[in-house]
Amino acid sequence: MNFLDANNQWTPEFLEHIQKSAKSSIKLTLTKEPATLTDSKVGGKPWLPPQMPYPQDEDGNDYLFLAQINWTQMPQLDGYPASGLTSFFVKEDDTFGLMDQSFQVLHFDEVKDTQEIDPFQPEDPDVYSPVLGGPYKVTGKLESQYVPHRDPHAVNYQLPTDENQVAYSKYWDLADASGSRIGGYPYFTQEYGNQDGWEMLLQLDMEGDNYDYYVSWGDSGVGNFFIRREDLLRLDFSKVSYSWDCL
Repeated sequence: MNFLDANNQWTPEFLEHIQKSAKSSIKLTLTKEPATLTDSKVGGKPWLPPQMPYPQDEDGNDYLFLAQINWTQMPQLDGYPASGLTSFFVKEDDTFGLMDQSFQVLHFDEVKDTQEIDPFQPEDPDVYSPVLGGPYKVTGKLESQYVPHRDPHAVNYQLPTDENQVAYSKYWDLADASGSRIGGYPYFTQEYGNQDGWEMLLQLDMEGDNYDYYVSWGDSGVGNFFIRREDLLRLDFSKVSYSWDCL
């Protein structure tokens, strides 16, 4: 198959071929714009129903609040909620709850939006968290992803190899799965596992601007939450899988 034409542009033949691998994903953008208690956001203060206690780990300590997704603010993604709010918490320890799988994902079907602002707070040096300060307001944009080179499903498609350096490099850029997102193909800094039957509920990558980091998982790491397709359709968030890795 010819990947590139004489001008180093993708050939129609290859674009038609790789389109078969396309998945829809919501690419997330984090900013320091003011966020309310019920906005989609990373860090800050979570929205919880009245009288609900703050989520705690098995030792009775408050979980770290990572993020919440207000689904009415997101583009509609097939199979994902169109309303309600989902929140993500992990344990405050050296591995952010990874080693003992101490985390919690909560979903609330009914949320009454509020205009109450969640005030921005800088990073607390006494709190060890992948989220550095916050809240960071989250917006989403629907995009199409092609299968990444390192994904296990890449073997099902004819992709450029490193023998064709130009096409190989261009494809890495074309099918980049990094960044914070919902759905689509995940990104890992280490080994890619087989995610058949699972959907990506949230990928929270390193984030920041020219001055500050917003999110930092160790050394250039990324955190992922996965959910079984059938559980997602039932809005059952009791069996979510959580992982993160770094360089």
